Amino acid sequence: MPSAEKPKHKLPVTPTVDDDRYEPRFQVIGGQDVRDIQCRLLVHAPLGGDDQIPCQIVDLNSSGCAIRYRQTRSLFKSTTLEIRNLAAHDTLQMLARVCWSRQSGLDQYASGLYFRRSLPDDFISAGIHAGQLSRRTARRESVDVAVTIRQCQPQNRSKGRIVSTSRSGLQIIGSEECVIGTRLMLQLADGNAVVGTSVWSSRRGSQYASGIAFTHAGTGRQFHNAVLQLS
Repeated sequence: MPSAEKPKHKLPVTPTVDDDRYEPRFQVIGGQDVRDIQCRLLVHAPLGGDDQIPCQIVDLNSSGCAIRYRQTRSLFKSTTLEIRNLAAHDTLQMLARVCWSRQSGLDQYASGLYFRRSLPDDFISAGIHAGQLSRRTARRESVDVAVTIRQCQPQNRSKGRIVSTSRSGLQIIGSEECVIGTRLMLQLADGNAVVGTSVWSSRRGSQYASGIAFTHAGTGRQFHNAVLQLS
């Protein structure tokens, strides 16, 4: 088995979360076919060696990916993602840092990974040609629209900006952290509102960036269109 990658030269600057959110993302076409992409996480164990955790890639681009896995606790800090059986590629190991994690069920978690180095140039195109990857349908649009954020109780309000949007969710920047897993309401200046769930959050200096997934597809699409009209 190939060892974890060792860069020959100085590592390039790691892309920011913002850069990655706008880069095209691709979803994995699932199924029980032998062609399925097989992945596992290699996590350093406290007593030495590596724990090997099977996982599933939800979507990815050249800079990172979202994964699902079963574990008694969520990932943190850094890990190595091993990818096997994608098109004609040999086993590939990618050093990555964990940017967000959330519990999605009993002993089930989802996490976002950012690679220390970009995927090989032909990695994604090979997966598309092999029928293992497809372009994610929810296209993301860059915007800058004011929004009122209501968390937990209607009187708990804060102001923020919507910086990107798609038909399934959006990204906001605000002064208050949106706790992962909590529901909230977003309202535009024209009165349009939507309910969503915070799925990731990270600090940006004195502010917070958060990813919000729409709770209902129909109202989410309407809100997405309203945001585009105001941008």
